[in-house]
This record gives sequence, C-alpha cells and structure tokens, in this order.
Amino acid sequence: MVRGPLAGFLAGRDELIASARPGTAAAGTLATMTDEAVSALAEAASSRPRTPFALFALGGYGAGRLLPHSDIDLLVISAGGSKDLEPLVRGLLYPLWDAGFVVGHQVRTVADHARAVREDIQNLTSFLTARFVAGDRDIAARTLSETFRRLHKHAARARGEILARERPGSPYLLEPDLKEGAGGQRDIDELVWYAALAGGAPMHDAFGLFDAGFMRLAEFEALAEAQDALTAARWQLHAHAGRGRNTLAVEDAMAAGVDADAVQRALVSVHHTLATVRDRLAGVPEPDVKPLGLQDLIAAAERGPAALGELERAAWLGGLETAAPGFGALMTLRRPALSHRYTVGAHCLRTLTLLARPTTGAAPVALERGTADALVVAAIAHDLGKREAGPGHAARGADDAYVIATGLGLPDATAEAASALVREHLLLSEVATRADTSDEDVVLTAAARLGDLTLVRPLFLLTAADMQATGPDVWTPWRAALVGDLAAKMEAALSPDIDGAGIVAAAEATRAEAIRRASAVGASRTVIAFLEHAPLRYLAKRSADEVTRDARLVQALGGPGHIGEFAFRTRPGSAPGAWLLDVVTRDRPGLFATLAGVLALSGLDVLSAEAYTASGGIAIDTFAVAAATRAEVDDRSWKTFETHLDDALGGRMDLEARLAERHRHYARPSAHGDPVRVTAEGPGTFSTAVHVRAADRVGLLHDLAHALERAGLDIRRAVVTTTAGVADDVFEVTDAEGAPPEAATLAATAFPALEAVARAR
Repeated sequence: MVRGPLAGFLAGRDELIASARPGTAAAGTLATMTDEAVSALAEAASSRPRTPFALFALGGYGAGRLLPHSDIDLLVISAGGSKDLEPLVRGLLYPLWDAGFVVGHQVRTVADHARAVREDIQNLTSFLTARFVAGDRDIAARTLSETFRRLHKHAARARGEILARERPGSPYLLEPDLKEGAGGQRDIDELVWYAALAGGAPMHDAFGLFDAGFMRLAEFEALAEAQDALTAARWQLHAHAGRGRNTLAVEDAMAAGVDADAVQRALVSVHHTLATVRDRLAGVPEPDVKPLGLQDLIAAAERGPAALGELERAAWLGGLETAAPGFGALMTLRRPALSHRYTVGAHCLRTLTLLARPTTGAAPVALERGTADALVVAAIAHDLGKREAGPGHAARGADDAYVIATGLGLPDATAEAASALVREHLLLSEVATRADTSDEDVVLTAAARLGDLTLVRPLFLLTAADMQATGPDVWTPWRAALVGDLAAKMEAALSPDIDGAGIVAAAEATRAEAIRRASAVGASRTVIAFLEHAPLRYLAKRSADEVTRDARLVQALGGPGHIGEFAFRTRPGSAPGAWLLDVVTRDRPGLFATLAGVLALSGLDVLSAEAYTASGGIAIDTFAVAAATRAEVDDRSWKTFETHLDDALGGRMDLEARLAERHRHYARPSAHGDPVRVTAEGPGTFSTAVHVRAADRVGLLHDLAHALERAGLDIRRAVVTTTAGVADDVFEVTDAEGAPPEAATLAATAFPALEAVARAR
C-alpha cells in the first residue's frame, strides 16, 4: 500500500484520468498535481542533504503538459557533489519508482549543466521547456541565467541541430505517430524551442515567436487548437492502452474515442506552420499563392516524388482550388481502407507524382503527348468521388474529372478520356487479380468497358501509380506482372489489326509453334497429343517454349500408371525470393487442395496459383511460391515438397493432421481485424468465380479448396494473391455436371463452409 505524500496524489490522479475532458487543460492539471507530489517528496527528503538544490521539471512535463503514461523527467541542480544529494535523490525517486512511474533524472552542478546543454541536443531541447518545481530559487535563477547566457553565443548552432532532427512519416498518414512523426508533438515542440532560444528563457508555448515577428497571431491560435487536439488524442490513447502509446492506428482511434478527423487537421496545420516558420527564420520570402495550372501538374508528374512536398504546400495554400475546387479539404479527408495509408487528397497527389514510374525503382517513362493531359487530370481526380462515403466512388469521380478537365480548358474529347480513366481506374487491378485473364470473355469484357485502344497505356500508368501510392505492399512485382499482362491483352483485343478472336488466334499460334518445335526434334506421341489438345486459356498464358516443357513433364508421367505419379519443375520467379512451380499429375477430386496443403506443409507460401486440366485427365498446376519462414527456398525445400507430395498422393500421409500441427506451431494473428468476405460472380460462360478475402494463415488455401471440393465443386482455376497479410483468392468452379453453378446456389451450399474456414485461426 502506498503511504505518505503519494497516497492522495495517486487517488486524485486516477480520478482525473477517468473523468477529465482529454486535452491541454487536463494535461496541465495532471502536471500541477504531479508538481505537488514531487514537491512534497522533495520537502520530506530535503532535511537530509547537506547542500542546497533546485529541482526542475523537463520536457513535456516541464511544459505543463503531462499525459497519463508520460515519463516524469526531473533535473536536480546543486553546488555540491552528487554524494551530498544522494539522500534527496533516493527519497524523491524511490517512491515514484515504487508507484510504477518511469522517472528520468539527472543530477548536475550549474556549470556542468550549462556544458551538458551546449554539448547534447537532447539535454538542450528538454531544458528549453524547463520549469522550477522545488528547492532553492536562487540556484534555479542562477542555473537559468548561466545556461541561457552560454546558449546565446551558440543559438545559431543550436537551431541548426534542431533543424536536422528526423521527422518520420507524413502528416497525411492515416495511422500517424502523434509524438515523433511529421505534424506531431515534436513539431510543436520545435516551435517552442525556437521561441525559447529567441527569448533567452524556457518557454511552454510558441507565443515568443509571435513577439519576435516569426509567427502571426492567427498561426499561434491555430497552433494552440492543434496542440489541444493532439494532446487529447494522446491522452485517450494512453488511457485506452494503459501505456504510453502514440501511434494512432485506425482501430485504436475508434476504440479510444479519438476524433481522428480533428487530429488529421491538427497534424497538417502543425506541419505547414512549422515549414512556414522555418522559412521565416532562414529569411526565405513568403511564397505567393499561385494557382497551379495544367502545365504545372504535368511538370510535377514528370519530376516525380521530388515534387510532392511542393504540391502538398500548394494545396495547403489553396493553389489547387482553381484547377480542382475543394481539393484542399480532401487533403485531410480520411477514408481508411485495407492497405490505404494516406488521406484522399494526399493519395491523389502521390498518384500524380508516380505516373511516370510504372514500376517501383524503375527509370521514369516519358508521358506521351496527347494523353498526358487526360492522365494528369485523372490522377488528381480518381478518388474525388470519396467525398461521399460508400461504394461507387469511381463513377462519382468520373464526373469530377470531366468538370476539372473542361475547367482547365481541355477539349471535350480529352475531358471524356479523363472521365473514362477515372471511371475505370480499378478495372485492371480488379480483373487481373480476380478473374482468368486468359479467358477470352474476361479480356474482351474488360476491353469493351474501356472501349478505346489509346487509353489502355494511360490506364496502366494510372493503375500502377494509384497502387504504389496506396501502400508499399500493394504494387508487388507479381501484381505488376498480372496487371501488365492484362493491359497487353486488352491492347491486342482493341487493336484494329486483331479482331475479337485475337486471343484465340494467339493461343492457336502458340499451339502451332510448340507442335512445330516438338515435331522438329522427334518428340513422342504423348508430347504431341498434349500439345494438340491443350486448352486455349492455358495456351494463352504460356509461350511455345513453356508449353513444350510442360508437355515433357506430362510425358514423364509415363503410361497408365497409378494415381500417385507426378512430375514437377521449378524456376526462379520474377520477384526476389519467389519461385515458379509447375506440377503435372493425373487429375482427381481434391487434387488442388492436396497440392496447396503439401506446399504449406513444406514451408512454402502460395503467392499465386493457376490450375488447368488438359485432355486425358492430366492436371497442370502452376504456383508462384515463396518461403513461409526466414529460411531461403533451396534444393532441400524441393526435396521436402517432393517427399510430402509423394506421401500425400500415395495415401501414406494424414495431410489434415500434419497441417493442423503446423498451423498450431506457426499460427499468425491477423493485423486486419475480420476481413472475411465470400462472394460469387456469375455464373460465367464456363465457370462461376467464387471470391474469398480472409486473413492469411498456414494452410488457408488448402482448407478453402477442400471446402469447395466437399461441396461437390470442381476447381477449374484459382487466382491466389496475398497482400499485407490478407489473402484475396478467386476460385473458378463448376458443379458435378461441369456447369457453372448459380451464385445463389453457392451462397446456400458452399459459403457457410468457406466462411467458417476463413475465420478459423
């Protein structure tokens, strides 16, 4: 039980945290209460030291802004040695430590402190908000006078060191660091530090910059409002988490009751106020509020990410309002979604700066004249439909794009092109990752939606930029390859030189070339028969060389044989650490689930998968895989896979039990709440697409496939993608008669099992 000076303090502190309105006032009250407790402890212990002392509060505590789980930073100044003060320090710190507080403390002489502040930037900045709490006022006054006298000589160097500090992240992040990140508390602190250096004394707010002519009154008032919003949010996070948490995750904001919109506005206000004051301190002239025109936006797109800061500043100053009325408000508009990291307006600006970089790390491409105008407008406008919450933002944004384009003086045809790009800006991504892009109907339908050959390339650039701007885990090399492949096929489908049967013609050309090459080297009848009867959609995905190699794998199966025979081939994939695996065997019920389960059991994550069945009941399955652990994929990995597959197909392994054991060992909790969604599209011409989104885990693909097969469905093809820990899989299925089932039938028969599997942990 806590006794003495802290007993009443702890009870009052708990009551304050539970009942106070979070914000600057509450933080100030908590600091005052803490002052009283610290002073009482110091007084109780001060009868023992033989030398006088002065006790200061530092940092946020010194500024009178103490949060529920902030450190209590203290400085003891004395003319004597630390041994003389040991009873005081013990009597002051031990009770605080015993009560569970994190207490930072330093014990120095006046001269030592002046030197420590000059030599260490952290010592300096923590003292620039110092506040006398207890002890000898003469020592405190001498400490302040001597420290700031020496600081005056080195003020320019101190400002330079402060200016060089790291400011991670962006004020437009949907999950920002409210303390150290751009626009957060440290940015406000920096302004206070400048005020203290200018005033020659510790400061607890930035009003001194107004007195010195470096800040306007309206800016100071906005800064005070932002301080209150940030302090309130951090107070709520501390109280909710039970610890000093400062990252505002979307889920935590909702659970803690944080006004995330107010926080976002505060971060942006602080960020740009700091940039403005920095310029004034450096003597940089005030920027003109110059409206950005079309050529400015094109130039920014060509400059790339280096132009982002200037675009954000222009949006803050209203420079985009002429081109896109209301755009400034979108810079703080939050529409949290899976993988999205930035506010709506900031995301659009990032998309603009990435237009000329279709692949991360690649050299920029030249934006083609004639389509650059429409593409730039589409980048700015593609998410403007999110002004209104809910689905359908692409269609709503298409109208915005047309208005913006005409407002910029572009001809009607260009405005229509910009509108079409915005309306279909999700087309390539959705079709490439959810549908069979080797199916002629899929490609032709996608091409018909866009309808214009000249827009395919701009749409690809917009898609690449949009996905890169969304987040680092979205535009992966594998997804880039999928989207690029679809764009190329759409160009072929829309080309005046190739009619609607172009994809079929291309597949037949691959077949003919593969047969020619195989015949030239005297290939067996088994190889030739496979090539003659390979399905069109399979041929459309492969070159003649790949088809011929697959035929040789089929030949390796030999004659009629038993059901367990298989052959496989591996090769490095296009992405680092990724491998491509081709497996051929005789088809049977549950084969795809078995292959997926064996891969999981072998420590391999499936990035993507495609399954085909050729004539004669030969299954051809292609997987893109990567290591599920930190170990690299090597020959031992494939030997393990071969052994497991042989046992599984031969009936010598209880695959379900082995997977359950591995799942228990490698269970990974989801970072995305409950993203489970099961839907069906169709029925299509040849199959019905079942789309499953769920948190990824060991054996998930196997379990989903097994659930479909238990429901009497045959998996004709699977498109598997995993992004940021979330599996987004599409299974093309047929019923027992080989027909595409109705979506309503699937909802009744298969969806419950799929949802149960997807939610299993």
